Amino acid sequence: MINIYIARHGETTWNAEGRIQGRSDPGLSPKGYAQSFALLEQLKDRPISAIYTSTLQRSILTAQPVAEHLGLPIQKQSEMDEIALGILEGKGLFHFDEELKSEWEQFKGNRFTYRIPGAENYMDVAVRIKPFVEKIIKHHEGQEVLIVGHGVVNRILIGLLLEFPLEEILKIEQTNDCLYLVQKSGESRVFYYLNGEVKEGLLLVSRETSP
Repeated sequence: MINIYIARHGETTWNAEGRIQGRSDPGLSPKGYAQSFALLEQLKDRPISAIYTSTLQRSILTAQPVAEHLGLPIQKQSEMDEIALGILEGKGLFHFDEELKSEWEQFKGNRFTYRIPGAENYMDVAVRIKPFVEKIIKHHEGQEVLIVGHGVVNRILIGLLLEFPLEEILKIEQTNDCLYLVQKSGESRVFYYLNGEVKEGLLLVSRETSP
């Protein structure tokens, strides 16, 4: 069996401002740094053997307290970078002009095939992270690993690990302070840690605002 912990980066300055990030690289907010130390508290006693992040600083900074405590290197993976959102990056989510609003609505209507100019769609992301998923499963049998990623990338990562139909991953939610555990053996199980509680299953989207 392999235990795969999947964390989302802590809140960023842009999260706090309601701005779209994608491949842009803002740092953590004070709340985000606090969330990185909360992640350490959750995982400090686990026998984690490897830590993977994206190449974006919000992911790396979130993993740092755990990595330093456990004495593990942070293995940065470009495959785990957040979905590119092209001309929407840096824009306020609720302050689009008509052109950007149209692009956003078309993307939300079909995230698997529609590409905003300069952006990726969900299928693009799934194709690039699938080899990473296969590598993790192959190289870490019998171990525990931590992956610190992003909202869309983690949603797809969890879906691939659980072998969900891709359309079903749109139901998966992960807030900045939510930690998932996927246990893969003969049968996969998933748990989430939130507000001091552990529950089996998935945290589901209640109101869709994120990409």
